[in-house]
Amino acid sequence: GQPIKGAEPIHPQTVQAYRAQGSHGRNCCENRACLWTFWLIVAGFIITSFIVGFVTKRPWLGALGVLSIIPAAIILYIVYWKNHKTQVELPRVVNMFCWGVIGAIPCAFLELLLTFMFAWATGYNTKNVENGDREPVSHVVIYSLFAAFFVAALCEESLKYYLVVEFPNGTKNVRTAYGIVVLATAGALGFATLENIGYVFQDSSSSSFAVAIMRALLAVPLHAATGMIIGLSIAKALMDRTNPICWKVLWLPILLHGTYDGLLMLSLGLKHENPDIQNLGIVAFLIPIFALSYGVRQIYKLPPEYFAGEANQRLLA
Repeated sequence: GQPIKGAEPIHPQTVQAYRAQGSHGRNCCENRACLWTFWLIVAGFIITSFIVGFVTKRPWLGALGVLSIIPAAIILYIVYWKNHKTQVELPRVVNMFCWGVIGAIPCAFLELLLTFMFAWATGYNTKNVENGDREPVSHVVIYSLFAAFFVAALCEESLKYYLVVEFPNGTKNVRTAYGIVVLATAGALGFATLENIGYVFQDSSSSSFAVAIMRALLAVPLHAATGMIIGLSIAKALMDRTNPICWKVLWLPILLHGTYDGLLMLSLGLKHENPDIQNLGIVAFLIPIFALSYGVRQIYKLPPEYFAGEANQRLLA
């Protein structure tokens, strides 16, 4: 139990520095492994798209595979990798992205169930409305608003909120308040990626390029923007030492998302009644631009303590 003669005592700060160095090394290894795994999955999906396109004699499928995932990768790079890699650990970002992808599956089933229940309760032919076939104006308006706000917007934005607040690990042990914004955006982009793949490959003809491009410019940025807004609201609540209230966090994302979907559905469903009604689609295109610019502007307005400082210590509890 006696110390060895001639052995110098180790200073506690030296021990802490050694442990920090070891932890840093492990984190670097975990980050590299997580990043490589993520990009291997992405590369595997793209290669599979090219192989399927070659076998089925539809070479454009490979390009569709790239177009369906590249928007989310670009936005996530800007939000996280470009300037804010130290705000939250990379494995948590990739983990949240993957849970967004997984969460899109039960969310899609719930949306189908709600649509089926609405059609059963009202007797409306919802397929005709979605396909732009002629239907009574009242049917088109009522179903478009229901599908836009109560099916798509409510389900999808609630999923993004739930991913950050409740699962997995929620906001526990996040380094900074801005890290919550990154996680919320990553989860939203994971959802948007799988949804984008479904829409793009729904029609495997060469005309699906237009769908891929339009969704890359509009739908994916809208999902990212609503994820940013959700993350900002949660971060502000936690920095104010209050629990985030669901409806206060979700009202603006649901309003933006529902308005976008509703205008597009109305412009498609009422085109037989009045060709000028398709101008609603042009108005809808402005919503993702407004939402993304609003989210980015709010990020730039954040005070420095949201990125570092003692105020973030309350987030570690």
